[in-house]
Amino acid sequence: MAEPDENFQSLSLEDEESSPENLPESEEKDGANASSHEAATLPLEAAESSSVDLSSRQEDSGAESVPSVERSMERTVNMPALDTALVSMSPVDERDIIVTVTDARVIPAANMYSSPYVTYSVTTNTSRQTFDKREYLVRRRYQDFLWLRDQLGDTYKTHIVPPLPEKHSLSGLVQNDHFSVEFLTRRKAALQKFLTRCAEHPTMSFDRTLMAFLIANDQEFAAAKSRGIGLIDKVSATVRQAATGFLLKNPDPEFTALQSYFTSLSKHLSEIEAAATGALQEGNDELMELRTMADLCHKWSEIENADSKMLRELSEAFSATNEVHASMYKELSPAFAPFHEYSLFCESAQAVLKRREALQMDHELSLEEMSAKEAALDTAKGADMSKSVMAFFSNPEKLKQERIEQAEKGLALSQAMTERTHDDIECANEHLRADMARWQRVKKSDMANSFVNVADIHIAHLQKSLEVWQKALGSLEAEGASSGETLLPPSASGT
Repeated sequence: MAEPDENFQSLSLEDEESSPENLPESEEKDGANASSHEAATLPLEAAESSSVDLSSRQEDSGAESVPSVERSMERTVNMPALDTALVSMSPVDERDIIVTVTDARVIPAANMYSSPYVTYSVTTNTSRQTFDKREYLVRRRYQDFLWLRDQLGDTYKTHIVPPLPEKHSLSGLVQNDHFSVEFLTRRKAALQKFLTRCAEHPTMSFDRTLMAFLIANDQEFAAAKSRGIGLIDKVSATVRQAATGFLLKNPDPEFTALQSYFTSLSKHLSEIEAAATGALQEGNDELMELRTMADLCHKWSEIENADSKMLRELSEAFSATNEVHASMYKELSPAFAPFHEYSLFCESAQAVLKRREALQMDHELSLEEMSAKEAALDTAKGADMSKSVMAFFSNPEKLKQERIEQAEKGLALSQAMTERTHDDIECANEHLRADMARWQRVKKSDMANSFVNVADIHIAHLQKSLEVWQKALGSLEAEGASSGETLLPPSASGT
């Protein structure tokens, strides 16, 4: 990570209360109230020059030096007699690891050949006994989040890994200046949601790579990043997955239907997001018209004597309505964020289904090979070796027995491979079913909360708009009464 310029000014998106000098020292908290803990943000110079000195953030000032992150990771992931399948079935307290992403800082380019970038403060509070401390604080870049997501995808090929926001755009609902306060605020929230979903997953939350991301200092994290799946392995896996759709002879109807579901869901979510983007754009056009009406009424009032007060009140009403609607559209933009996130989730799920198809293709190929080995064994048992050329040099019965034994060994190996691929596909099926059940529950809750949020925003702001015009109407009616004229329409006044 490049050293920042000494004179740079970082852009902190936190309130002044969250700066280091305004925060109290960390106090030891148990897992029940860990979510209310606010960690102090380290100065960027310390984060960049020597990483985050985790050992200096001990909660007990009288304690001995904290064991290295390697010990914590070993205690976390090297659990005896537990494999991935068992871990995925173990009950996990969803609140025993709480991750918070805060303090987005823009780091200027170190020289003319580099580019500015953003780092984020990642605070982890945990009540798990496998950790040496209750709290860790590190700084990570977007590319570090991307590395973590790739590693989890490579490790858990049959699990639905949560998606990350795209590097250059969150959606059409947010401006694409990725150094703007609005963009970084939205990205910070999306990155926190990604880490939270990983930390709450019953399998991924125990992952060694995730632990390195959350608690390792710069040197340890750089070492962790230097290890990983090779490029050739990734390319070969991608090519293999692309071919499976054309090679499967007996696609599973359950997962074929699931693939169709994600395709349709992705389409609907994209259309809703596009409609929301269009609605917000129309709202911005409405704001321009409201400002224009306010200006026109104000200018009109300047040339009137009797009607100047009424026109000024109309101008104020249009101006107030503009402010209310501008606030509403600003709040609505992030309220539609879950639709974009779940569009990305659909892509993740479809990739997992492709990998599952690759496992099924392996199983189908092993079945074909086993059938061929069985046929070879039957052929060997029924062969008449007395007519073989080799019968001139050896006993025909001995040759036949050797051929049978060779065929039996080949069949045994093929049967073992078939059993292994069968276990792989069954394990993948269970992973997908469990992840889908969990994902559907979370999706239902997220979507319900999103729609409720949209409804609340509309109700609150339209109520304010109603109050503005009720006030204006009262003034206008008073003006009409003072002039002896009614402002009611002809049908209502009896004329």
